[in-house]
Amino acid sequence: MILLLGGTGESAAVAEAIAGAGYQVLVSVATDVPLATGSHANLYQRSGRLSEEAMTSLVRQRHIRAIVDVTHPYASEVRATAANVAERMHIPYLTYVRPASVGGEDDVGHVATHSQAAQAAFAHGKPVLLTIGSKHVAAYVAEARRANVPIMARVLDHPDSVRACCEAGLPEDCIVTGRGPFSVEQNRRLLRQFEIGVLVTKDSGDRGGVREKLEAARLEGCQVIVVDRPELPTSGTCGSLPELIGGLRHCLPTSPPVVAFDLESVLVPEIWQTVAQVTGVHDLALTTRDIADYDALMRERMKLCRAHGLTLARLREIVGTMEPLPGAVEFLAWVQERMLAVIVSDTYHELAGPVVEKLGCSLMVCNGLIVDEEGYISGHHPHHVRGKAAAVAHFQQLGFHVFAVGDSYNDVTMLKTANNGILFTPCSGLVESLSELPIVWNLQELKAELHKCLTEIL
Repeated sequence: MILLLGGTGESAAVAEAIAGAGYQVLVSVATDVPLATGSHANLYQRSGRLSEEAMTSLVRQRHIRAIVDVTHPYASEVRATAANVAERMHIPYLTYVRPASVGGEDDVGHVATHSQAAQAAFAHGKPVLLTIGSKHVAAYVAEARRANVPIMARVLDHPDSVRACCEAGLPEDCIVTGRGPFSVEQNRRLLRQFEIGVLVTKDSGDRGGVREKLEAARLEGCQVIVVDRPELPTSGTCGSLPELIGGLRHCLPTSPPVVAFDLESVLVPEIWQTVAQVTGVHDLALTTRDIADYDALMRERMKLCRAHGLTLARLREIVGTMEPLPGAVEFLAWVQERMLAVIVSDTYHELAGPVVEKLGCSLMVCNGLIVDEEGYISGHHPHHVRGKAAAVAHFQQLGFHVFAVGDSYNDVTMLKTANNGILFTPCSGLVESLSELPIVWNLQELKAELHKCLTEIL
């Protein structure tokens, strides 16, 4: 599990990228302000501020393997806390910081602290607009009173932000609320409305709307004071997503990739279609390509088996006559020399065993059958309520990069959960709904696609 400390607009993209690299991610945000954190199956969320002791306890309880800090560039206290906890718990600490927006060509005044910014801002005797958040407002209020200069603050539209401004001594009619980033025109209207002469901001990067503030100030003839960013840690700082993922993989190498194969129509013929052909009970040939609701499909199969005297023992006899698809045994041997192969199927150990033994793949995750006293199938129980996707997610949680190969509707969630999903001889409807996935039409093409995927992650 990776602990990702969020709170910025990049949080969702970073969380998705880390989850996509095969890691389980716990996204932690300090407040209840809505923030997108991604939708990958490997993502989990929590909210609430974390002291150093609370963060240490969380790391211990959730078996955190590394901390990734994606908090605001000015959240120096949180970054220091996270770095201390990582050192204390002997785990890697990586921080991702969005690039700065203010360059040497910008006509602005730079200061290191809010105290310096307050002195510089009110020295001009012009109304001042703060766009620095609510945490450091008190220093500016004190300087505004001393200089007898009007002051306004634009803060997040959250009760805590307004309360902090009021507690710092700023009257409510001097507080403007909103949720940025704001456009150039929105900034210009605010500057004109309150006849602002000095704008105070942080260099929060392009995602923080800094360039729009600078342009609005230039057009309105407004001076700008920038509170420079605090110093970042000397190590573990990443300026891009590829650098961050590379740093994680260096600190926490992933195991050899897992290939999760659907069984029927990928490695062996369709079991129930074979049974239908041998017994002459043609409706047993229906699959999830025909009836997407798997429970409904199995109820129909059980009814037909009982009606035609097909006990589990008889079904196993038929399956025992089946052979893997041409080239499947050799293909799996190639895979297992390079990766870990696992069959992830909605079929059943008790039913598929005789043909699976011929494949030479020792690991299989599938469902189980319930058999009554007469030997007929009377029910079934899944290996997990989330089906195939849960099996893939479990391997990812263990640190594996997972490729998944499937051909039918009951493979969709597995293919989407995997780091790389591959469609094998799919039906036309599936091609349309999963157009973003690569498609292969035989084992030779599948071998080439897996080789390509393997090369990309090594």
